[in-house]
Amino acid sequence: MSHGVLGLPPTESRISQSLSQGEKFVDQYYKTFSKSASKYYSPSTRVIWNGTAMSGDQFLLVLPELQQTMGHFDVHAFDAQPVGSLTMINVSGVVKMKERVQFAQTFVVQKTGTMTYIVSDCFRLV
Repeated sequence: MSHGVLGLPPTESRISQSLSQGEKFVDQYYKTFSKSASKYYSPSTRVIWNGTAMSGDQFLLVLPELQQTMGHFDVHAFDAQPVGSLTMINVSGVVKMKERVQFAQTFVVQKTGTMTYIVSDCFRLV
């Protein structure tokens, strides 16, 4: 039986680890978005922000403007699952802009030492 590109199915321990990592990441990312979200991105991060695809470098150039226009994030739900050695995190909630707007965001993240970096970020106002 072939398990494809992702290898063997994740163990319960790996699933639990991904959920814990996802919870910590979501808490830190949205609490610090307006000041230090850039620390989670690298030049090789792939970003699709509300339908616009860009590299991590390009995203870091527009991030300050986004930080100015997007206020407090209220996360209503999240889930995290292992994808090979990475973790996929799905988030939904409301962000305060001129008015409160629903959003959905999917991250693929990689933990390196004590830091979690974003490999891929797909954000959409809904």
